[in-house]
Amino acid sequence: MKKIVAFHAQEARFPILRFPILAEGNEQWLGGGYYFWQDIEYAKWWGRIKKMNGPLKKYSIFNATLEFDENDFIDTVFNEEDYYFFISKVEKFATEYFSNFRVKPTLEEFNEFIQDYSIWEEIKIIRFQDLPDNDEFLKVRDYHYKKRIQIRVNDPNIITNFVQLK
Repeated sequence: MKKIVAFHAQEARFPILRFPILAEGNEQWLGGGYYFWQDIEYAKWWGRIKKMNGPLKKYSIFNATLEFDENDFIDTVFNEEDYYFFISKVEKFATEYFSNFRVKPTLEEFNEFIQDYSIWEEIKIIRFQDLPDNDEFLKVRDYHYKKRIQIRVNDPNIITNFVQLK
C-alpha cells in the first residue's frame, strides 16, 4: 500500500467540507476527478488565484492522505516508465486525430476521447507535473527548477484523513 499526503484548495464554505469537491468537465487537464497539489505552497497559490470567488471571498486548504495500490497509479513525475507510457498514449491519440482532421486536438477533445473510450478508467490516481507560469516560488528568477505537481484521483475510496488546515 502506497500513501501520499496531498493538499486540496477550495473556496471557503460553511459548514466546512468533509470531502473534496469533484472537478468536472473536459477543460481539466485529465478530465473529471478529485484534484490535489503535492506541495502546500501551490495549493495556497491555487486558492488565491482560483478559489476566492465564493460568497466569503476566502479559500481553504485541506490535507488528505491518498492510500492506494501501486498498480492503480500512474506516476508521470517520478517514474520514467510511467512518464514515457503516458507520453506515448497522448501522442498516439494526437497523431491519429491529426491524420483524421488535419488539426491538432485540444485538451477538451483529448479528454472527450479518454472519457468516451474509458482510457485509464482502471487507474485510480495519476501524478502529473504542469508548467508554472510565474516565479513566485522560485529562488532563482526565470529558472523553473521546482516542479508544480498535481494529483488527480479517479476513485474517491482512496481519499482518507481529509481535514481542513488551520
